[in-house]
Amino acid sequence: MPAVLDIRTLVLIYVGINIGQAVVLVYLWSVQRNYPPAKDWALGSLMFAIGLFLFALRNLVPAVLSEVVSNLFLLPGLMLFNFGIARATGREPPFMSGVALCVVANAILAWFVLVAPNYPAAVFTQNVVFLAFDIYTAYACLTARTAEGNHTFRLIGVLFVLLVIVCSWRVAGGVFGLTFSFSPTLPRLFWIATSLISFPMITVLLTLHTSQRLQEEILAQARHDTLTDAYNRRAFTEFADKEWSRSMRHGSPFSILSVDIDHFKLFNDQHGHQTGDKALVEVSKSAQAALRANDIWCRYGGEEFIALLPDTTMDRALAVAERLRLSVERTTISSPRGALNVSVSIGVAERSSHHADLSAVLAISDAALYKAKAAGRNRVVAAGREE
Repeated sequence: MPAVLDIRTLVLIYVGINIGQAVVLVYLWSVQRNYPPAKDWALGSLMFAIGLFLFALRNLVPAVLSEVVSNLFLLPGLMLFNFGIARATGREPPFMSGVALCVVANAILAWFVLVAPNYPAAVFTQNVVFLAFDIYTAYACLTARTAEGNHTFRLIGVLFVLLVIVCSWRVAGGVFGLTFSFSPTLPRLFWIATSLISFPMITVLLTLHTSQRLQEEILAQARHDTLTDAYNRRAFTEFADKEWSRSMRHGSPFSILSVDIDHFKLFNDQHGHQTGDKALVEVSKSAQAALRANDIWCRYGGEEFIALLPDTTMDRALAVAERLRLSVERTTISSPRGALNVSVSIGVAERSSHHADLSAVLAISDAALYKAKAAGRNRVVAAGREE
């Protein structure tokens, strides 16, 4: 076999690729500090690269370093890396069981290297751990149900299935001699070659996933109010325009609730802006708890909020508005002076065929809101039913 294709050369190339992978994932972690899986990928790949480097020094350094200490980095590193991928799919990996498996496996490996040397048994023990982590990760990726990025995880899962297959063949050839008439070194060479291809691809896919997630975070921040976490005015306009088009196309109803916190300026003056901010947050939470899953809640400006109710007639919107009003009325706000309460006034309008555009519906719901305030506040008024 040419020297450039011998096992040691491939292992050293593999070490170089894993070091590069570790550098990329550590940088990825520095960019996404608030994303726990990124930390697992970075630390796991770094530990795995260190362990692989020590393993590549086999026959050049004492066995305790190349075959015992190396596995103290290899096995936990692979566990962290794989479990980090599983966490990214939305699962909570069994870290305690994984650590226990690594401890037991390392103790067995140390025995077969230092006390009762048995290379096939050591190979079998190490690869059983590899297979356990790879099978779990493949299953987590192939069954992932994330909001975005399912195709990315499916492809990662396929790569892990491939790693499971070649690792199984390595065990069959290296431990049981099942090389199927091929060269005895071929299973190991094939495993290394497959890893050389798979791990860079997995790194690229994880980078892509993180980039997509970062873009989604930026988009979410741009569409949400920073104080109350309700949608902001820009996001409301997007949702409302889509709902207007759908309503015009299918003739389906939708309603608007214009919501305003009663005497909020006075509340701020009496209790301070910090307590006023708490009031805005608590009102928003109470309102969202009273709304339905497909309703859109938005902070429109200051103490004014708007709710968009798809597929909702006036009568149903009135029921939702009353539930929202009561929910806010029962909410308490903590302050240095004790528990406080606020109320809201609500104007309700339903889209009808004579409305020219969305602004017409908003104007009508806003007019109903002012009538609710004029009638004494803490009440719901429907456009066209004020009397």
